This record gives sequence, C-alpha cells and structure tokens, in this order.
Amino acid sequence: MRTRMALTALAVAVGMVVAGAPPAVADRPGDGPPGTARPTRPKPTVVPSPTFSPRPTATPTPTATPRPTTSPTPTVSPTGTPTATTPAPMPTAKRTAVVLPSLDGRGSIAYDVDTAGVVVGAAEVAGGYWHAVRWVDGRIEDLGTLGGPNSQAQAIDERGRIVGTAQAADGSSHAVAWVDGKIQDLGLTGGIFSIAYDTAGDRVVGVYHVTDSFSGRRAFVRTGNTEITIDAPPGASALAVNEAGTVAGTYGYKDWTDPPFVNQAFVWRDGVLRSLGTLGGPTSDATGINDLGQVVGTSWTADGRFAAFFWDGTTMHRLATASASPTAQAVNDSGLVIGTDGTDGRAMIWPSPTAASQLLPLPDGAGSSVAINVNDSGLIVGHVSFTSPSWQLRAVVWR
Repeated sequence: MRTRMALTALAVAVGMVVAGAPPAVADRPGDGPPGTARPTRPKPTVVPSPTFSPRPTATPTPTATPRPTTSPTPTVSPTGTPTATTPAPMPTAKRTAVVLPSLDGRGSIAYDVDTAGVVVGAAEVAGGYWHAVRWVDGRIEDLGTLGGPNSQAQAIDERGRIVGTAQAADGSSHAVAWVDGKIQDLGLTGGIFSIAYDTAGDRVVGVYHVTDSFSGRRAFVRTGNTEITIDAPPGASALAVNEAGTVAGTYGYKDWTDPPFVNQAFVWRDGVLRSLGTLGGPTSDATGINDLGQVVGTSWTADGRFAAFFWDGTTMHRLATASASPTAQAVNDSGLVIGTDGTDGRAMIWPSPTAASQLLPLPDGAGSSVAINVNDSGLIVGHVSFTSPSWQLRAVVWR
C-alpha cells in the first residue's frame, strides 16, 4: 500500500525559505509563500514551520459553495404543512485515538506508518523549527537535517527507508532519504527546491520546482540512482507510488492568475501517462494509491459539488458521505479509505469504497483532526489540534 498523505495533509519545501513566508495555512502545495485562496487546487491543511508544510490535500474552491450530498426528505405535519427533517449525524468509527509523544512537549504531525507500525512525520524543536522524526514502539527519534534548521519525513516503505525533505546549511531544501538512521541528500533535481513524497520498492517519487510557481512544478521518479522527470503537462505532482511502480499524481496546476483550472489526476507507469478524468467537473486530484493500483482523491462534479473519489483501475466512483466538503487521502489494500471532513474539520474513514463515511473519534480535549495515511493493518495516522492551554498540533494514531 502506498499513499501520499497527503493531510491532507503538506510540502512547501525550499521556496518558502527563499520567500521567508510566515507560518500559515498554505494555499500552494510545494510552492512559495501562502497567498490568496484559489479554486480547485490541492492544498496543505497546515504549515508547521516557515519552510515546510504538510502534504497537499484537495480542498474546495472558495468561489463555489459545496452542497450536501444528500438532501433531507421533508415530512408532512398533521396540518399538511411540510416540515424539514434533520439528517442523521455521521456515525463514529469504533476506533481509539492515541496521541504520540512529541519533542519537549511541542507540536507534531504524523504523515505515514509502515506495516510494522513505525510512524514518521515532523515535530517542533526549539526556535519554532521542525525536524523529521520517527516513532518506534511509542518512542520518538529526531532524524536531523542537512545542516539547516528544518526537515520533514513524508513516507516510510516496508524496508524502513524514510523520505522527505531537509534544509541544507545554505537554506536550500532538498529531497532526502533516511536509511538506517542516516540522511542521504537526493539533490535538487535540477530545480530550485525539491521534496520526496513517497517511496516503495526501489523507487522514490516527488516534486521539484524550476520556478517558484504552480506551473513550475515537475514530478520525478527515482529508481536507485537514476532519476527521470515524468513526461506530463507542466504543473505536475507525484504524490504516491506502489510496489509495482505505478505513480499517482496530478498535472496541469496553474498559477492563481492563469485560469481556467483544469488539473487532472493521473497514473503513470513505465513511461505511460493515463488521465483518470473527473466526476463530471473540470478538475480532479489524486492523493493515494494501493498495491492493487486503486487510487483515491477528490474531484469536482458536473453540478459544482466537491466530492471524494475511488478509482478502481477503470472507472472513477464517488464515495458516499454526508460531508459537503470531503477529501479522500489514502487507501490500503483492503479498500479502507481515509480522509477528512473539510466542513467540520474531522478525520473520517470509508470502511470500503462502497460504504458510507464514518468520523474518527477525537482524543479528550482535541477540537479537530486530519487523517493523512493508513497501513495495510488498518492503523491510521494524522494529527489533532488542541486549543488549551495554547493552540497546538499533535501527531495521533487511530487503532
């Protein structure tokens, strides 16, 4: 199973260092500083530091008002006057939320989990910087940087290799891998900054930028020491790869000033690119893939709604949910889909591609949550937010 956590996920790499962007909710995954919200663009849910943000997740455009996927059926009162009924609340899955330890009680985010239950992500350190970390048997370990102040672990494969991004001493951010606890610089890939989003088998996939813009994004696949750029239209991202080498991503991202927006989810393998289409609207975004080649993501529909999808290898299907703003972020080999209700800020699951969504429980004191990834055993990772005694994100595992 490979997904890209996307929480939502989060990845403004090097460009934010150059731009000096403040911590904020980023509008542009993997690009420069946050800007004005914009239609049909996958975006990170949070930015944990001035230089890095979580994996991109799709979010609805602020210019279109999403509508509920189901409408309540009016009932008739004894006097014959129709009265509206309240839709049944989304059920809560029978899961337990476990908050993971952080570094010195500071913030943290979990991005991925392998079959052995090793979790990777990022945790805040002194000075407000963030370091890549992993959690093994409940213990947190700082993975360090390339000599700069920040790093972020995005994914872990079944061999234990971890990938992500890290700053060098000159402030530039490079795609990196951690093997046996040692960091390896994968380079800038010919661009101005880069980030590795996922790893499976002997492959690493990610994004580099030739310019600090949506249209400057390029998707790469690295096999061993050989790296190629996916032959896709400009504005491409590779967010997930499975053991067979099938890559899931999105191409066609444009800058805010260059509509119309027509980005398309795709899969790529052995040089062949295939668009997955949409649910009838203009755009779609792929965020996760499993070892069966099934893909999840988000799409606009023909009637202007924002919807989560499951692609079975042939056809894109809409996932059933009461959420008016759902994101599907990852899928495991059993068909368990995880995502987030963007309306109420709650992590949720679809037990199968044909089942309706369920909310994931919040730990005591938490106000919101985001689900980012899931392993084949059904462990789900992400983060929750606390507002007391101060606002803070904390990595969480749902068991």
